[in-house]
Amino acid sequence: MSSMMESTLTAEQHALLAKVLVAQTESLGRVETPVVEDLLNRHRPKRVLDIGCGEASFLLRLARRMQATEFVGIDHSRRAVDDAVERVRREGLSNVRLEVGFFDPSFAEATYDAVMTRYTLQHSSQPQAFVDAAFARLRPGGGFVALESLDALTDSHEADPVWDRFRTALTAVHRHVGSNQDIGKSLGALLRNAGFREIQVRVVLCSPSTVGWEPFSAVVRASAALASTFFPELFDVALRDDLDAWLDDRALLQRKDPYLCSAIANGTRP
Repeated sequence: MSSMMESTLTAEQHALLAKVLVAQTESLGRVETPVVEDLLNRHRPKRVLDIGCGEASFLLRLARRMQATEFVGIDHSRRAVDDAVERVRREGLSNVRLEVGFFDPSFAEATYDAVMTRYTLQHSSQPQAFVDAAFARLRPGGGFVALESLDALTDSHEADPVWDRFRTALTAVHRHVGSNQDIGKSLGALLRNAGFREIQVRVVLCSPSTVGWEPFSAVVRASAALASTFFPELFDVALRDDLDAWLDDRALLQRKDPYLCSAIANGTRP
């Protein structure tokens, strides 16, 4: 179940990726966090495993709100885990444990009250095996929560050529690296095939209206910077410049209200 995005990143590339992840937490995380917290609390979790926690900005949002729950975050990137450890140290949280590790069927056989993952399945070469392995790590009655991209629904209240070019360029990047930007469409089937019950899938929108102009603009700029740096042949400088100017026009952006879309799925192990 290797990650299609897995590669050896330079320190500069890692910093760009970390900036995107933090921006995702500060934008999409505002609409995702209360939903995920509610879904986890349905299982009265004492221990939650977060697979692919990255620099842990989203995990820490949950840990601050659920301080009676122990969170175990794992990621295959040593740099990401080092960043996460430093974040935990700065915040003084005692309910977070972090490990470098790769999640597959051979992962440690401990069981958890809940397992979660965020924007990780889209990069998995074997998403069904990933969800099957998550099922196996849950106690009976435990819950699985997956947050994933749903770019096919990403759009704008009013059509705009700059936003359309941005979406098209990101689609090209996903295809180039082999990731599935619309894995959110498959979440229900993936959970059903693994044996989960009480499955639900919902859609959340991150837009200037739902999270504010600044957080929305920040995540789009960070994503564009990453794409144009890693894949300049697919995401050119002209598009990045046009996008920056477009995002600077706050009144226009609020009127057109473009949005990023993600899917949140949950299921219970019988």
